[in-house]
Amino acid sequence: MLDHLAGRPSANWKRTQIIITLCTSLFLLLNGKRYKLPKTLGLENRALTSECLIFLFSHIRTICAMENRAGHLANVIHYTKRPYSTWYRWYRYSFSCILVLLRPDSFSVAPEPLARLYKRSYFRGTWILTALDAGFFTAMGIKPSWLRHILSIVFSAYYLVFADDAEEKSRKVRATITVEHMRTSWEKGASNPILSFVSSLLRPKLSMKKVIQVARPASSERASLPPVQLHLYYAGSLDSLEDQTSLILHFPGGGFVSMPPPCHEDAISQWAAQTGYLICSVNYGKSPEYPYPWAMEECYDTYISIVESKGKVLGLRGDKEVTIAFIGDSAGGNLAAGVTLKILAHNQQLQTSSVNSSFVMTSDDPSASVHENQVIPLPAGVITVYPCLNFDLSCWMAPSQISLMRAESNASLNATTMSHLLESKDHMRHQSPLSVEPDLERRSLWRRALGLEANHAKRGTSLEERIKYMPTRDSLDVSSATLVPRLAMTSRMSFFNDRIITPDLMRAMAILYLGPHSYPDFDTDYLLSPIVAPSTLLSQFPKLYMMCGEKDPFVDDTVIFAGRIRQAKRNNSHKRTHHDEDPDHGVTVRIMEGMSHAFLQMIPFLPDADKATKAIGRWAQQILGSDATRPHMSKSRSLSNVSDIATNEKDMIYRRRRGLVDGLFVGVGSG
Repeated sequence: MLDHLAGRPSANWKRTQIIITLCTSLFLLLNGKRYKLPKTLGLENRALTSECLIFLFSHIRTICAMENRAGHLANVIHYTKRPYSTWYRWYRYSFSCILVLLRPDSFSVAPEPLARLYKRSYFRGTWILTALDAGFFTAMGIKPSWLRHILSIVFSAYYLVFADDAEEKSRKVRATITVEHMRTSWEKGASNPILSFVSSLLRPKLSMKKVIQVARPASSERASLPPVQLHLYYAGSLDSLEDQTSLILHFPGGGFVSMPPPCHEDAISQWAAQTGYLICSVNYGKSPEYPYPWAMEECYDTYISIVESKGKVLGLRGDKEVTIAFIGDSAGGNLAAGVTLKILAHNQQLQTSSVNSSFVMTSDDPSASVHENQVIPLPAGVITVYPCLNFDLSCWMAPSQISLMRAESNASLNATTMSHLLESKDHMRHQSPLSVEPDLERRSLWRRALGLEANHAKRGTSLEERIKYMPTRDSLDVSSATLVPRLAMTSRMSFFNDRIITPDLMRAMAILYLGPHSYPDFDTDYLLSPIVAPSTLLSQFPKLYMMCGEKDPFVDDTVIFAGRIRQAKRNNSHKRTHHDEDPDHGVTVRIMEGMSHAFLQMIPFLPDADKATKAIGRWAQQILGSDATRPHMSKSRSLSNVSDIATNEKDMIYRRRRGLVDGLFVGVGSG
């Protein structure tokens, strides 16, 4: 457990933990009083050897044991009541472990794939989530429900101590995961009354939180379908609610399978209190009960109903146009981008067919409604957080995609982290072809403790240095002026060992969302995979803010989608006489250093997640505009704060990495 507390999985930390336990046990056995433990340990020993706890922990061991080494806690507890029974058991277990670790074949320690992959605070957050998942998986079959809720917390506490057992439990469940497992794991914060109560104490207080039903648009072909459920959150005075003219439409994530709005209330409550806007979170139908495109159509119809009624369906006055910003995380980010593209495609079709293409709905026409022959107003802006934008689960990146990522690295405000992301894709500069972190020079634990440099004599050999044959220009059949990106894998394959989004989960979510009767064209269906949307639509995309973890399996989706929008707007501006003065073309991307997926679910115990949530709230304020009744946040301060949480590497390291990144694009010389 020490390595999880330290935030760095390491065999050295595990050895240190065992040595500390062994030394403490020996000290107490050899120097302590023969018939009397220290008072604190004596109370603990008597408690642990009580018949009640012996029975309880014996059954915990039986339930939680998933391998031969599981149930370490039961090795501590014994039916005898000898004063030294507890520490003797610890000593016996630790001594056996130290013998195993000091075997001749253990001197060459196997490399730890997660040793430097994540930020320390994020790794600790995943440790807590994994323990909770394992505990809830273990207790999910227990009845009655009140006992299941209690034992879920008890088992989670067990797995917090024995983290290796938690990871093994989660690994086995995810290998053949079911819908019930997904919903038990991802909805635990809202479904368990104990966790829900603790979380509610940490959230800002809201003046209104209620659930309403919004009917489908009367002009839609889906008008006869059931209404859409919306969760409303508001932190201002209830008297001022009906006068609101700006709101946030939130599409919650959850792999299209689970996590209704209550599972996102940590972030939603923060945004409501910070911005003062009304937040409407869509509880769209989840797969497999409601496969694609049900969720997309529900979110689209909700937006149309709000715009058509000018917010009256939400309890607003309805005499003014409403300004709407989209926020979506994970699967919700897919829906936010997809709904925007669906609106753009509708408007483009009207322009192409010249059917009422010049008509725009205004407040002067009280009878106007959004229907097939009217232009639909776009949202004021879109915010996506670690979105899944591509359902084509391919392994290799196209050269054009790497070119976009390199352009993003040069243009992005947090270029250092972007260059680090590109460096992870330069597989030939690593010692292992599967490494996503620099692995040629590593300092030992003692060198790091003493502040010494790495031993360069023990530097490994990169794959590039092993190459003895280089193909000539003629054999590659390209011109000498061509810049050829090196072969690179997608982030889905590079971060194969991610602790949150594993390949098993990605496959399961894709199968469930697509359903049994869907055969989409992954190269053209931009409502399913917004990343493949045509440039004619992307050039009209509203203001876009994107945030994703550097180690997220979906980080490529964020960078490539942002790059494609910038490229489309840049090309479109060249065709017009008036050029866009914004160098970012209305696209802002922030990559969170050393973090992966689902950090918005870690707000109570991950400080960086709390900072990211506030940064998203400021983005919403920039989109919708801050009035005099709300705290004003200048753009420069907002951006600098986001940049601080996104990356903190020094310029010297950045310049060194830029040199490595430039190696991704090499000119092919003549043979």
